[in-house]
Amino acid sequence: MSVPMEINDSENILIEKEIYSHNENSTSKDVEAHHDVHAHGVVIEDSVPELSLSNISHYFMNRIPTLLQFHSTSLKSLNPFPHLKDMSASNWNYFFMGWLAWFSASFAFFLTAVAGTQVAASLNVSTATVTWGLSAVLMLRSAGAVIFGVWTDNYSRKWPFIFCAFMFLSLQIGTGFCTNFHQFLAVRALSGVAMGGTYGTASACSLDDVPLKARSFVSGLFFTAYPFGMIFAAIFWRAFGTLQHKSWQSLFWFSSVFPSILIVWRLCFPETKHFERHLKALELIKQDAIEDGTYVKPTFAHKCKKFGHICEKNWLMFIYLILLLTFGNYITHASQDLYPIMLRKQLNLSENKLTVIIVITNIGGVLGALFVGIIMEVIGRRNALLLSAVIAGCLAYPAYMIQSEGALIAGGFFLFFGVFGVWGAMPIHLSELSPPEARALVAGLAYQLGNLASAASSTIETNLANQWPLYNADGSVFSYNYAKVMTVLTGAVCIYGVCMILLGPERFHRNLSSPIMNKYIQRVIQIENDEEKKDTGHLA
Repeated sequence: MSVPMEINDSENILIEKEIYSHNENSTSKDVEAHHDVHAHGVVIEDSVPELSLSNISHYFMNRIPTLLQFHSTSLKSLNPFPHLKDMSASNWNYFFMGWLAWFSASFAFFLTAVAGTQVAASLNVSTATVTWGLSAVLMLRSAGAVIFGVWTDNYSRKWPFIFCAFMFLSLQIGTGFCTNFHQFLAVRALSGVAMGGTYGTASACSLDDVPLKARSFVSGLFFTAYPFGMIFAAIFWRAFGTLQHKSWQSLFWFSSVFPSILIVWRLCFPETKHFERHLKALELIKQDAIEDGTYVKPTFAHKCKKFGHICEKNWLMFIYLILLLTFGNYITHASQDLYPIMLRKQLNLSENKLTVIIVITNIGGVLGALFVGIIMEVIGRRNALLLSAVIAGCLAYPAYMIQSEGALIAGGFFLFFGVFGVWGAMPIHLSELSPPEARALVAGLAYQLGNLASAASSTIETNLANQWPLYNADGSVFSYNYAKVMTVLTGAVCIYGVCMILLGPERFHRNLSSPIMNKYIQRVIQIENDEEKKDTGHLA
């Protein structure tokens, strides 16, 4: 299934209108106006930033005061359930379909972490070498995000979703048949392409049709799929790790069950309602342009010119988003990827204790994402991110360095509460900061470039840990100090994140559709309502 290529012409017309609108109507040259929310919550649309000394100083002087402007003082805003009543059965169906897709990708990713020691022994390589399997996945996610992002935004929500699930199905089975490290690395690298595509397709599936007032909580709920992936990876490894023959291979084969379910499930349902209306709106835009006599099939040079306008307006925000997403991705991978290896190799915990600790600490991550999804309706996105980063930074030392079982569980619980609290707020914050006319391009690319910056985190941690060997009483090396390295890097990343959040903007509850596209979508809805009334009249 594909949408005719003329749809892209409509999108070019739309972008042209947006550029014209911004250039004509953007009269304020204040940096704060371009890049933030005013005291009364009014958002000034993006325009070319004027980086004068007075504008820059005005912007930075307002970083702290804007944090003190809470968006609601009513405790009723903390109750998500009234807004969740607006979610229809169809909304929940698409939400859980996307949630399972992101859970499946997370589960597949963390299998290398929980089974890394056994994989290394089976393939006759070191644990440090196997961590390249994690890094390879992260490095190629950008390719998947671009390929599947273009497909998802322009042609279909359904078929890229199914293709990503099919890739995971094939690659998870293929991983179990790898007999040397080079094969293993190649297959895991390809799974990075699938994982990069899955985030965009899954989030679009889950969140496309979510009612506005339920968006914050549901956004936090969506990202709980990631820590749940780690939880179930640990649980199922405990079950499969006891097998005498092909233990880790059997676990990878088993993981193909989830994408199999997703393929069948997604085939049973059409495109999301939002995307269907988006396509109809693009057709209306094209029809209006033809009727006005302004429609011209765009050339490559024309498209490049429009892209240049978008870059001219949004380059500063794009750079900031890459820096912010570097923090978001690094805090996740620095704190979590080597956690099972630390528990197993450095602390020499039994598989039962390791499983219990991973499950409980990642439940903290689930609760953190949900908690932040609720409170950010009152305190805003930046405050929610700051709170999460501070919690994670403060808990890094007790979570890793106080190595009693109680400290590992309690410290790890609240550490991951903060880590995944960051990701409870990050998706919607990223969407609101990205320009409407180039949201997919800016948000998707910033996320994946930030992810690329953190891609080698597990390998870096392993190599640094090798510089701090741990010795037995007889002077022989029994392990390496992963805990020290994870503490230092997690703490440093949190400090960096606090700086980025303090210096950054916020556009709370910004309309995620551009004004012109929103107007055409309303026309589509009106047409649908009129047709429904006609059908009702005929039946009567």
